[in-house]
Amino acid sequence: MEQAYCECAVKRKKTVMTLVIKILFVVIVVLLMLSTMLLPWFAILGVAAAGFLIWYWPRFDIMWEYVYCDGQIDFDRIMGGEKRKTDLRIEIEDADVIAPADSDDIKRFHDWPTKSFISLEEGARIYGIATRNPKDNTKKLLILFEPNDKMLDMMYSKCPRTVHK
Repeated sequence: MEQAYCECAVKRKKTVMTLVIKILFVVIVVLLMLSTMLLPWFAILGVAAAGFLIWYWPRFDIMWEYVYCDGQIDFDRIMGGEKRKTDLRIEIEDADVIAPADSDDIKRFHDWPTKSFISLEEGARIYGIATRNPKDNTKKLLILFEPNDKMLDMMYSKCPRTVHK
């Protein structure tokens, strides 16, 4: 029997807040390095801050990847193009509804806790999944993501009553 498998990836758009934080980090490192002229022991702080900046910088570049395999969706975060972490794994059979985020089917769940795995791009086709939180089955969760057509078709063929195109 053949498995239903599909991958989809979206790159998160850089926000103004990300740019402000990057500039702030660089300014702090530069000020610490310049302050070594006043007090030489600030060089240790400057080097430590520069090392932290080099270590943390790739975390600003985030890509979301959705992997669908036989009714299970993994939501992965890829930082800096190389470091992958699975943030969430759900079974679509546990979902109450999967529909476009602007539809009435999803709007009635707007007060639920939300996890967002979207690109923040204008005009992106965002879908929502209203489901139980896999970490705590008693709590509900609304997941926002941007699947492609192939993934939607596979989810629809698995759970046609749950998926609303």
